[in-house]
Amino acid sequence: MRWFIPRDKAWKTPYPLPADTAETVMADDGGACDNFGLLLDRYVAYSASKGGIQLVREFADRRVLVPRFKDQPELFEAYRQRWQDQAESLQAVTFTAHPHWRVIVGLSQNAVLETGMTVHPVFGFPVVPGSCLKGVARVYATHVAETSPDHIDVQFGWQSDEQSGCGNLVFLEGGPVVPPWIDRDVVNPIFGEYYHGDRPPAGYLSPSPFFFLALGRRSRYQFGVASLDGDRRAAEEGCQWLQGALEHIGVGAKTAAGYGYWSIDSDA
Repeated sequence: MRWFIPRDKAWKTPYPLPADTAETVMADDGGACDNFGLLLDRYVAYSASKGGIQLVREFADRRVLVPRFKDQPELFEAYRQRWQDQAESLQAVTFTAHPHWRVIVGLSQNAVLETGMTVHPVFGFPVVPGSCLKGVARVYATHVAETSPDHIDVQFGWQSDEQSGCGNLVFLEGGPVVPPWIDRDVVNPIFGEYYHGDRPPAGYLSPSPFFFLALGRRSRYQFGVASLDGDRRAAEEGCQWLQGALEHIGVGAKTAAGYGYWSIDSDA
């Protein structure tokens, strides 16, 4: 593949990285990146393909971006134990769940690849931020459980034009119990020429497959809700709201298409 210079001065590698880092990534003897987050967000190369920017080891179908998390069992065991230690210190009510089908949190985060995924800032595997979980739990408590507004403000917090208040509930980050599975998925629009031109929509138009990655159903994640006041009943109530939100509202992108829904494990 022919590389063009990404800026006025000569660049020795296709990566906009320090020379020694770029050479390590390009090395044939074990230089591959094992951190999924770095691969998506940092190891991006300049290429003449399509006249834009693309990932060096990425083909159009995203196949080579699928990580092998099962090769890092020690990492996930250490993370699981650390997560549980934090939950115990907060006296959180915890449970585990797995995607009913597929989940995508942070789909629009990566502007370069046009699709992304929220990952742990250090370890690089997919996580569900506590702020995301708090938001969907509040929606469930408001519109499904029909909880009184005053009680919701106490548990989730409130804000006015001049003041704001912290809520009682703390939502832990949703993290993997075991190495998660990443699935390739595709959107295959057919009528692109109709939307961008004058041709009428019909079956003779050419499809334009667009591939992306999603969290697969064989993944298993742990969730937790704690109370700042140490109120066990409040934490249990928040946990029920969160479970209802995961099952019936969904988290992340494309929930209207069936993504983002979770099945609560029977031992929860």
